[in-house]
Amino acid sequence: MHKMAELFAQAESFPHYAKLYSARLAELLDKLDMEALGKAAEKILEAREAGRSLYIIGNGGSAAIAAHMVNDLVAGAYLEGAPNFRACSLSDNVATVTALANDSGYESLFVRQLKVQLQPGDVVMAMSVSGNSPNILRGLEYARSCGNTTIGLCGFTGGNMFALCDIAVLAETTLDEYGPVEDVFSIACHILSGYMSMKLGKQLHH
Repeated sequence: MHKMAELFAQAESFPHYAKLYSARLAELLDKLDMEALGKAAEKILEAREAGRSLYIIGNGGSAAIAAHMVNDLVAGAYLEGAPNFRACSLSDNVATVTALANDSGYESLFVRQLKVQLQPGDVVMAMSVSGNSPNILRGLEYARSCGNTTIGLCGFTGGNMFALCDIAVLAETTLDEYGPVEDVFSIACHILSGYMSMKLGKQLHH
């Protein structure tokens, strides 16, 4: 079964399709493991308190969501005179990404950067709709081999990355639901960043 194709076939108009899509997204969010998401928040907060870093890895739409979360933590959650989040998306430096993809192969994109950057106590957070991207898997395998905490947001059936994450949050879907899964990722990241910011005393209004 392909849920997006099913919804499209059912829709009588664009507004109807939009309503069906929104209802599906609400269904996925309702099923999300919020206990696991809360554990992810705890680990990220622990890393912040210890002065350690959060590295986020993702491809395509997930890379965009990773960059957005870094913005929300580094800029949005900033507090003058307080320990702040040290967060970095490893797909954001175009020069580094293209050099590594060209010289070492795209599957080595994240592991090569983690070999340079990762320190004890750092956290690696991965986002992948399929859960099977080779560069994501290699990055998680390396982080685990170093004893670092791994967090995963994944879709479909979880793929191979699910077992590589100490904390995994799965939006279980059919294989054509890229949009809804990435929507879940984005909302989950907003829940994380908003909660952690306010827990540390940062108000979200200007």
